[in-house]
Amino acid sequence: MIRNLVKYPSRVRELQARFNAHPNLHGAENPTYTKGANDKAVNTAAAVLFGLGMAQTLRGWWNMSWGQGKKE
Repeated sequence: MIRNLVKYPSRVRELQARFNAHPNLHGAENPTYTKGANDKAVNTAAAVLFGLGMAQTLRGWWNMSWGQGKKE
């Protein structure tokens, strides 16, 4: 069982080919963290969750400042 975890073929060249596919695009035009297969979906989900969290935080601050939603 441990042998299957340790002894596997190297895929470094295959993975490097994806990141080096367009060498003339650098920086903001083609960031490294969006070159993977599912990277765009993961980053979009993280941004949506962050946005929802910030909206709920601002909603809570607004309600506290006006005294709304208190339990008597």
